[in-house]
Amino acid sequence: MAAYEYGYARVSTTAQDLKRQLDWLAAQGIPAERIYSDRRTGTDFEREGLGPVLAQLRSGDVLYVPSLDRLGRTMRKVLALVAELRADGVHLVIGGAMTIDTRVGGPATDMALLMLGTFAEMELIFQRERRASARASREANGKTWGRPREIDSAAVLEDLEAGLSVMKVAAKHGIGRATVFRIKAETKEAWAPVAPPVSLCPVWVGVFLVRGLD
Repeated sequence: MAAYEYGYARVSTTAQDLKRQLDWLAAQGIPAERIYSDRRTGTDFEREGLGPVLAQLRSGDVLYVPSLDRLGRTMRKVLALVAELRADGVHLVIGGAMTIDTRVGGPATDMALLMLGTFAEMELIFQRERRASARASREANGKTWGRPREIDSAAVLEDLEAGLSVMKVAAKHGIGRATVFRIKAETKEAWAPVAPPVSLCPVWVGVFLVRGLD
């Protein structure tokens, strides 16, 4: 049976770009129809792109991955997957600063895989710590974390008009009391009656005219 070469690329979110990884796979000579990709987190292996490529791999085939952390971000799971593939006779070529080709084999390859997996998981831990630190800093300064969420001002006003307290409205909609007060104030300002233009009573007009003639 002929051996085939496959490629796999992954980014964590739909906002990220796969181009650099796909270009690397194409440069390795992998045909486009045998390149699979995902746009989702690598904390598990239940992915739309990874599943099909793993199902097709047979003994002698080679799986190219731009970097080891594209397979996953948990060292234990990634190394277990790599061991399983190698046990089935599937080879891996891992790109990056230190390219690894398991077709070479030997203790040096095993050590390199272990090191790469460790670095990938360490980076994931550091990223989580940085996000947690940034979140704590923003919350300490009274700022929200993540994307700004849309607030249904009309629903907030309806609850206020129904007699709910500002505290209960804030809790119901997951917003701060200051936001409730702001919505309330903005609505009052928008619907504040406009003072009619000052007009002169005819009687006063007559008085002014008479005084003007004196």
